[in-house]
Amino acid sequence: MLALIIMSALLGASSFLCGIIPLSFALSKHHISRFSTFGSGILIGTALGVIIPEGIDALAEANPTQKLPTNQIALSLIVGFCFMLIIEQLVAPGAHSHGGVDLPLHSVNGDGASRLSPHTVEFDAGDLEPGAPDPAGSGFMQVDIVATEDARHSKARAYPLTFGLVVHALADGLALGVSSVSPSSPGADGTHDLSLIVFFALIIHKAPTSLALTTALLNTSLHPRDCRKHLAIFAASTPVGAILSYLFLSFFSAGATQASWTGIALLLSGGTFLYVATVLQPVSHSHSTDEGVERDMTAAVRVLLIATGMITPYLIGHVLLPDVH
Repeated sequence: MLALIIMSALLGASSFLCGIIPLSFALSKHHISRFSTFGSGILIGTALGVIIPEGIDALAEANPTQKLPTNQIALSLIVGFCFMLIIEQLVAPGAHSHGGVDLPLHSVNGDGASRLSPHTVEFDAGDLEPGAPDPAGSGFMQVDIVATEDARHSKARAYPLTFGLVVHALADGLALGVSSVSPSSPGADGTHDLSLIVFFALIIHKAPTSLALTTALLNTSLHPRDCRKHLAIFAASTPVGAILSYLFLSFFSAGATQASWTGIALLLSGGTFLYVATVLQPVSHSHSTDEGVERDMTAAVRVLLIATGMITPYLIGHVLLPDVH
């Protein structure tokens, strides 16, 4: 339990810290695109090479005298995949539509001049109405173009974004919590090793997701203070989901029942991971309209990053931490 709390705290803190970067610093689209692509490979490798095999092992252990419950395995994966599909398409259809969003809104362009965010607009002194008082300072003024009505609309657009990613984060927490109680390995060390692999995958995955959330919120003209609140809720969702799922499986099931529910939960998590990795790609190259990113991220580079990400969880589980299996 202590290890889970520590991992949950680190996961929440890292998500929040990554998410506030667009509020303070200029970011490279190329680096974000590469990192997100690598993260997609990590999720695929974790689902196919770690979570799904562990879920199958748990179900096999829960039914040692029976044949492998292939129906439960297939149904759990499909339900997990469909759950994220419903959330993304019906409940919060705009939650993952981050393609084409500039990173960040207040970055600096190539000639050293600051680029204005959508929150401000410039007026030259000569454009003012005759007889109007001259603006103080540098000869131009910045006026806020977001009125009270627009601010309400900004919040209305921001809520579906946050809600969709919060549900996604809760599903991530389910994977971490379930992996912490997985009975597929004898002894506590194997369980801890499995949870470490899932933790590593989530750390890599949630960094670009946090960046995507903050950038999308800024693009709705939401005030940075409110962006931090939304980000804090998102960052806390995975730790909450991890601890709740751990407590549920620990206190409301035991023995073969726990192994069965743990296996089903792992397979559900595997289905959600596969959907996120193969369908959703926050701030990914494939959704970007930036020609510079298009030229920089060639097909060979993308394949290499995804393949490297896919093999990484397998190497960790079978070479660095062989006790997992």
